[in-house]
Amino acid sequence: MVGGAVLATALTATLASCSGTSADGTADTKKAGAGPSGTLRFGTNQQFTDWDPITKQNSTFTSLVYESLLSIGPDGFTLKPQLATEWKQTPLQVDFTLRSGVTFHDGTPFNAEAVVKNLERVKNTPSQYRNQLANIKSITAVDATHVRIDLKQPAPSLVNNLARFAMYMISPKSLEAGDWKTTGVGTGPWKYDAKASTKGLRTVVTSFDKYYDKKSIGPARIEVTQINDPDSLYNALRAGQLDIVWASPPLAERAEKEGLKSAYFPSVLWHLQMYDTKTVFKDKKFRQAVCHAMNPQDYLDAALGGKGSIFNQRIPKGQPGHNPSLKGYPYDLAKAKKLMSELGGGKRSFTLISYDTQRTVAELFRSHMAKIGVDVKLELPNFAQFLSTFQSGEYPASILSDGSRSGADDYYNRKFAPDAAGNPLRIAYPRVAAAAAEGLAAKSPQAQDAAWQKMSKVIDEEALDCAYFDYSGFWAYDPKKIQNIVSTTGDVAVFRYREARPQG
Repeated sequence: MVGGAVLATALTATLASCSGTSADGTADTKKAGAGPSGTLRFGTNQQFTDWDPITKQNSTFTSLVYESLLSIGPDGFTLKPQLATEWKQTPLQVDFTLRSGVTFHDGTPFNAEAVVKNLERVKNTPSQYRNQLANIKSITAVDATHVRIDLKQPAPSLVNNLARFAMYMISPKSLEAGDWKTTGVGTGPWKYDAKASTKGLRTVVTSFDKYYDKKSIGPARIEVTQINDPDSLYNALRAGQLDIVWASPPLAERAEKEGLKSAYFPSVLWHLQMYDTKTVFKDKKFRQAVCHAMNPQDYLDAALGGKGSIFNQRIPKGQPGHNPSLKGYPYDLAKAKKLMSELGGGKRSFTLISYDTQRTVAELFRSHMAKIGVDVKLELPNFAQFLSTFQSGEYPASILSDGSRSGADDYYNRKFAPDAAGNPLRIAYPRVAAAAAEGLAAKSPQAQDAAWQKMSKVIDEEALDCAYFDYSGFWAYDPKKIQNIVSTTGDVAVFRYREARPQG
């Protein structure tokens, strides 16, 4: 590709750094627990705008400098200590014990007052994350290392949400000065190096010498290069200018054939979003027919190189609300046609909104629906236009994720509650709401799980959600330069930098 070749030449000077090999040309293995060393050079299609975490769709840049009270494991929902070492949750209260001896990059102490200031900022700033803190009545700094959150009503997903990237802790000094968007001052393993960074091309961070857990960190320096075109990213990897890049499925496959390596992970869970169950999807049998007519394996094979899994429900195994008795709506064209005939025939049609780079999935969906006599019109704007319109109430359906896998409570609040973003027509779902209310009122974890399982069963019985499949993310990398690539389910376009191990 000409563009890739030109880019590779242009980047030679700006991206030149250590080769990742020893003097005799063999790779030096960096072991876990040895502390930060080496440089990691990552190429991404994500564009850096600023350091404000609540305006971001992922943590590609913000996870370099910021941390949350808790961290999330690779599975996307297991919680681990981070800036908080302990936490205790009751229906109307959450208590955190904070890590001592932590400082922000500007020398400001991390303490309970800093937590209060950061959470109050998220709570009072209009964004998609503001609702996650809506049930909070007060946030109190009990003392320097203890924070108490009192709730108006139970919020089972709150602690999980506090571990996510929108809730990163920013230096109070930077917040007060109003410069946090440009300075990026956190408590993370690396601090922003503005002088070494180039706007629109490369963002550089270097090891923070006062970090409290240096032994857990792999790279001492990270350079994130922003290139929108996947072929150009891959060419820079092949030329030795980058160590690991975001990749498309064909490029990941190509990497394996050309002596490089690839990895993939379930970045988000996609499924059919039926926004209009008031008119277009009013009939339960029609919803069931649509669900049975969809073949998610086709999406995985055509758009994602066959990488990924198919699921029969929204709540993953291991979380409260996962109902092992559910069968879901597996692909069954004969059953779908039978359901359509029971509806009395007649032509049906609706519009599916997606975006330009997801044309393959959208076209397959249209072909699936055509097999049961449903005419689907596609609208495929660019991604920015899609984000601003897909939940406007104008469109009856899309195929997309409804958010992170943070729990059954969040699932309800994002999709079925009267004020949910995924419920733009404000449709009432009485049976779903009743089960959700039962979950919030439950007095024990067992009773809560039983209620959330009931909610999952109602959603399944009513065919309000279906066709769940992994939308996988892909990396291509040079194993002589970088090893131990670990990603987090639900955090798209980024891997766990601290666990990566530069070689050399």
